[in-house]
Amino acid sequence: MAIVIQGIPALNTPHLHRGFRLLGRAFMAWCAERTRRAAVLCALDRLDDRDLRDLGLSSYDFKAIANGSLQR
Repeated sequence: MAIVIQGIPALNTPHLHRGFRLLGRAFMAWCAERTRRAAVLCALDRLDDRDLRDLGLSSYDFKAIANGSLQR
């Protein structure tokens, strides 16, 4: 037997709806950043040793490049 609760005023507030919208936007931004980071890592992974040497990079630099925190 299920009990149906209708009209709970605390769950029908603009603040709660705004909070869910913000949470959804944050999740979508996180997904987009994760996709971008995966694309960068995939592109770097395609480089061979000679290309990496020409660029002055090593495979240890890949995470820093994807994060945008590589400093030279």
